[in-house]
Amino acid sequence: MFENNLFSGNKQVIIQSSVGSVFSSTAEKELKAAIKKGNNAIAISGRVVNPGVYEISEGLSLKDVIELAGGITGKKKFKAAQFGLPFGGFITEEFLNTPIDYKLFSKNNNRSIIILSEEDCIISFSKFYIEFLLGKMQQRGYLGYSRVQYEIERTWRVLERISMGKANMRDVFLLRQLSEAIKEALNQENNLVLESIDKFYDEYKCHIENGNCPAGQCIQLLKFKITDRCIGCTACTRVCPVNCISGELKKRHKIDNDKCTHCGQCVVACPVGAIFEGDHTIQLLRHIATPNKVVVAQIAPAVRVAIGEAFGYEAGENLEKKLVAALKKIGVDYVFDTSWAADLTIMEEATEFQKRLKRFYNGDEVKLPILTSCCPAWIKFFEQSYPDMLDVPSSVKSPMEIFSTVTKDLWAKNLGLTREQVSVVAIMPCLAKKYEASRPEFSRGDNYDTDFVITTRELIKIFKQSDIDLRDMEDEEFDAPLGEYSGAGIIFGRTGGVIEATTRTTVEMITGERLEDIEFHELRGWEGFRTAEIKLGDVELRVGIAHGLEEAAKMLDKIRAGEEFFHAIEIMACKGGCVGGGGQPKARNKMEVLKKRAGGLNKIDKNKVIRRSHENESVKAIYRDYLDYPMSRKAHELLHTKYFPKLKY
Repeated sequence: MFENNLFSGNKQVIIQSSVGSVFSSTAEKELKAAIKKGNNAIAISGRVVNPGVYEISEGLSLKDVIELAGGITGKKKFKAAQFGLPFGGFITEEFLNTPIDYKLFSKNNNRSIIILSEEDCIISFSKFYIEFLLGKMQQRGYLGYSRVQYEIERTWRVLERISMGKANMRDVFLLRQLSEAIKEALNQENNLVLESIDKFYDEYKCHIENGNCPAGQCIQLLKFKITDRCIGCTACTRVCPVNCISGELKKRHKIDNDKCTHCGQCVVACPVGAIFEGDHTIQLLRHIATPNKVVVAQIAPAVRVAIGEAFGYEAGENLEKKLVAALKKIGVDYVFDTSWAADLTIMEEATEFQKRLKRFYNGDEVKLPILTSCCPAWIKFFEQSYPDMLDVPSSVKSPMEIFSTVTKDLWAKNLGLTREQVSVVAIMPCLAKKYEASRPEFSRGDNYDTDFVITTRELIKIFKQSDIDLRDMEDEEFDAPLGEYSGAGIIFGRTGGVIEATTRTTVEMITGERLEDIEFHELRGWEGFRTAEIKLGDVELRVGIAHGLEEAAKMLDKIRAGEEFFHAIEIMACKGGCVGGGGQPKARNKMEVLKKRAGGLNKIDKNKVIRRSHENESVKAIYRDYLDYPMSRKAHELLHTKYFPKLKY
């Protein structure tokens, strides 16, 4: 089988196609060279084990061709095959055993086949394909399509709205009209969008009428679900902190998505992988492959001390520099650090905390405690269960959203790029970050600040499928300036880290004195809920730290009833904080591993020259050049948000 691959032994050249459904320009060159020699060559990509350029014998069926390329990845069910770039037609399951008709490749199409499986969303694929075509047109390719550029751009916008759950069935009618106009103007035999509607009409209806993407690729429509692999062991129900999973022993369970906080602890606990969490690996590879798209990755603190476990490293080992190298190898343009945005978060949050404290001790009416707001699972839980207390959390966005906002609204503009040209992918330890990225308040119109989220496990999958071993990577530094972080920014990834980072800056802001010892050990620990008292001049601050929503609920109930008082509280939905996030590698000795991951973050902090957020020079620069000062009007407009009551049914 493998010896028939005319492009074997050089998988990196077509790295996008192994998961991302397109060939690089080098592979296109190889295909043209093979065809010129008289070979009956076809480029096969998409959901196949061994993508490449193959010589196809006459009479072979599509099923034979898929087997020639190693079969469908993950042994998933075949969905469709798309023939020819650009705008070739679809072949569906009923034609799997039919001999391939070379007339499917018109003189205007490249001789390529993209295989889609049940894991693919037809709307997401069609949208990507149109964006790929538009990118080529911007590079002065496919010049004949310029006469229908307006119709192609409108097609993309409609598909974008369908993927976000913002469309109605009239938009499908509009898509038909646009596609018919394109087909007629270009004298096409096939039209990708038109055929996707005809062959997958129910999938379009599901997106529009049910607000659901069955494949889980459209991030704004992602919902957790328990598949038929469930054995009814009840492991998920035992770890769910909000009791949103129900079902009888040894029978398939069900998730109530209205109550679900997307923390992902059920995914980590499930012994058979029965909980569908969505998969956005292909989205990353597709964005990398799209011409004129600038892909920017941000890496959360907890990812670097956990991802190495999949490559033979000890838990807690800092692999940030190898991560940068690996992401650049698969084609990411810029790699920055979310820890930089964590420093910016601290500047805003510490200033907000300082102002609340000042008003409180002046006798003014003010809401305390201030609650840190970096964990999206805890925020959704708070919106659902404590709608009467929504003015208590800090209004500062999470570091992920601050980074994405700054990247698209400031950094991109400085480079002469539009928001639409920049794709921000967040590498996160947390499944709830996918939910956070889809929140409409973190968007400008239909363009979201964070385009999609890749978890640590998903990134491991991409690296493994692309034959990338972190042990073989040469260290590379983060790109500047959004990669420079302090020790305070890095400890965001473990329980107690956010409040400790905030305290370092708040204390020095209020006292005007530089602390010799900035490690607040009283804020550290592994109890589900713990309290600490910090002396601040004549004032003693009372701080609460909770990890795990059950403990958070107990504490918040006491605060609501007036039984407890705190000046500040940190809450993380996952045990251990982000190091134990629902998107992290699964661990057998969980607590031991979490402590090692947290220890790795503490070690990075201890070894940093800059350990206070307010001493980060690149953070100072953004205030000097763009935002004036923490909690300014400009800063509030860009870096702050609001919370909304979420009804539970």
